Amino acid sequence: MNKRILAFAAAVLMASSAFAGCSSKNNNGDTEVSMQVIQNGTEAPTAEEEGTDTAVPESAVAVDGEGNVVTDENGETITVTSATFDDPAAGMSTDVSHDDEYYMSQTAEGTTVNEDELAEMIEAGITTTAAPKAPVMKEYNIDCTTRYGYNQLSAAEKDLYKRMLEAVKSVRLRLEVDDSVTNEMWIKVYGCMYSQEPELFWIANKTEKGRFWYWETDPDKIKSLQSEIDKKAGEVLGLAEGKSTYEKVKTFHDYIVLHDTFQMYDKNKISETCFNFTVYGGLVGGRIQCEGYAKTMQYLCDLSGIESMVVSGTNKDGDSHAWNVIKIDGKWYNVDATWDDPILTNADPTNLRHRYFGVPDAWIHNKSHYNINTKVSGTKVKYFDPPACTAEDMNYFKQENLLYSDMASAEKALKTQMKTAAANKTRVAEIRVSSKDLYDKMTASANLKEYASWIKSENSAVKSVSSNCDPETLVIELGLLYS
Repeated sequence: MNKRILAFAAAVLMASSAFAGCSSKNNNGDTEVSMQVIQNGTEAPTAEEEGTDTAVPESAVAVDGEGNVVTDENGETITVTSATFDDPAAGMSTDVSHDDEYYMSQTAEGTTVNEDELAEMIEAGITTTAAPKAPVMKEYNIDCTTRYGYNQLSAAEKDLYKRMLEAVKSVRLRLEVDDSVTNEMWIKVYGCMYSQEPELFWIANKTEKGRFWYWETDPDKIKSLQSEIDKKAGEVLGLAEGKSTYEKVKTFHDYIVLHDTFQMYDKNKISETCFNFTVYGGLVGGRIQCEGYAKTMQYLCDLSGIESMVVSGTNKDGDSHAWNVIKIDGKWYNVDATWDDPILTNADPTNLRHRYFGVPDAWIHNKSHYNINTKVSGTKVKYFDPPACTAEDMNYFKQENLLYSDMASAEKALKTQMKTAAANKTRVAEIRVSSKDLYDKMTASANLKEYASWIKSENSAVKSVSSNCDPETLVIELGLLYS
């Protein structure tokens, strides 16, 4: 059997994700206002959003702080909608594979794989990009012993990590281990290596003790794909050249959000979606899921000498997720590019937000992000404890002077953001406030209605405004849609 197909013939892999999309929308004529407050940091997707079958539920009447029904300028009642996300792939796992969002996989029982057809499918999904005019590229040569996760392992686990890494770089299908390596130890170390080595884009997110699976096993093909990664990485590094660490990380975050679209892996479209977990998908393919967002971020940070790592977990419903912890000017911060890129049926190239850029653990742990670096299904293991993120200095809203502590300043800033967005026909206007009391005042139904009416009177191109505000991070985010 052709070596390049061997791993695929063994199993067809399936991965799933939990992802937050944009707010729901109501139809109230010219004064349409959709007011949906995020709960636990996660927005509820609607029927507009990609990859869900979620229907928009019945709307509830909006009331002001005194319990009065809110109406628009035509006397029509304003409503508030909400929706819930149901991950159709949740719960699919096997005990011998990594089956949270990073490692969830499923073997298709009874599937017959034709080598030639599968090879054609694999090759059909690989696209190329033109080289940038002046790429800035550094050699990717990261010593695994410098990885934060590696240094949290025991001596025996570190040895296994190195052996696994050598095997994967050589595209070996098996690694002989003795009985001292338990199934739990293998899964822990493999999970650590798999998530912390983003350069290994050809390895698939499935393993069992002593075995590996790959998306690609042909060394020449891997080199070809790597050259595409190098070209695009050089282009992105060029955009960040000469900037501060904060500005570099923001450049990477913004590039990934604006140039990639969320797409789950589809076992029926292997060639199109097999690299969705990888830096190849993030830099070249343009369609990734959260693991791809996080690995692409880490890869670019690695090339820039910025220490970072991929962290896995779940949302409040137990759906798996991945994001980054990054060191900026000596302090650690959470950065979640996936949840800063909502799922939309029609991708919006202007849809850029920063709710999860540079946030401390206290804002998200056990509020929107749960089971930190823990495999919670199948064989349960803790990969490693990421460093504590306690600082707020490099939070996006503080760095960009978009943090406010009084109502007048916050409202003025929000309207300025909305006016600028409308002038440029971009989607997001966002600020952050310093207290829950101020957040509650800003997001009262009457105020949300007033902000929407104001921007529509300022710019007739604005047809609707949606509220994607988050009580955990205290971010006031309004989404503008245009006629």
